[in-house]
Amino acid sequence: MTYPAKIATCCHCGSKAVLMLDKGRHELACANCGAPLRQMKMLPKAAPSRPAVTHQPQIRQFAAAKPIPEKRRKPVKGKKRKKWFKDWAEDVFDLVEDIFD
Repeated sequence: MTYPAKIATCCHCGSKAVLMLDKGRHELACANCGAPLRQMKMLPKAAPSRPAVTHQPQIRQFAAAKPIPEKRRKPVKGKKRKKWFKDWAEDVFDLVEDIFD
């Protein structure tokens, strides 16, 4: 069984010392002046730490956001090339038209 630690204060010089008392309590003397130590106080125990009180609402926890899929771009259609036959036919038609005019 452990015994409590106490603070002993010398009544003559005022120096303080922490004492660990055993079963056999006995008169102690000051290390500075040699006067007997009679006034002893218990060491204060550490108070249990409590979380700070906040008046703000708690932070809401949300699920991880899903990544937005990128929209696919439509492929760009190229211009159609004129067929060589169509081009030749237009030239022939223009020639025939010029003859009749």
